Amino acid sequence: MVSVRFYMDNVKVGPLFSRNGKTFPEKQREAARAAAKDAASEIKAKGDADITSAGNFGSRWTKAFHVDVSEGGGNIRIEPKLDIFYWRVFQYGATIHGKPLLWIPLSFATDAQGISAKNYGGPLFRVDRKDGKVPLLMAPGKPAQAKYFGKESVTIPKKFHLVEITRGVAKHMKDLYLERFHNG
Repeated sequence: MVSVRFYMDNVKVGPLFSRNGKTFPEKQREAARAAAKDAASEIKAKGDADITSAGNFGSRWTKAFHVDVSEGGGNIRIEPKLDIFYWRVFQYGATIHGKPLLWIPLSFATDAQGISAKNYGGPLFRVDRKDGKVPLLMAPGKPAQAKYFGKESVTIPKKFHLVEITRGVAKHMKDLYLERFHNG
């Protein structure tokens, strides 16, 4: 018997695909191995496209996304992984709270992009504005330059669909297997 399982984040996703190998056991195992590699390639290609289309996610994200295929105990395991630990924020969406504020670089402050306010390369001072506008962190100078704005929380919407892609490929695993079985 050959079984193929899809996992994402160590959680089973998709149906179990299994075939009893009484008639052509080796041919069935080889077809299942090849179909698992086909499924992994399809998940990788669709996942890369999904990550790229999600917005400002470059090659760092697509290089960190990989699909592992492993065998053991009569099972073949297909497991997509993203090596960036906070990927789930973009898969499921999240609200991130500041302590007490999140300091977000202003789009025109090029020297602050990708740098947290505490690691900014110079002194900053806070300006609390009237009329309910968000506070700013500014760099001293003539004139002083705004670098960051403060918010209590930000909500990041769902941007990735990697679990859904994996489930979609799992649903047509039978077709991948049959193609490999009949075409050698």
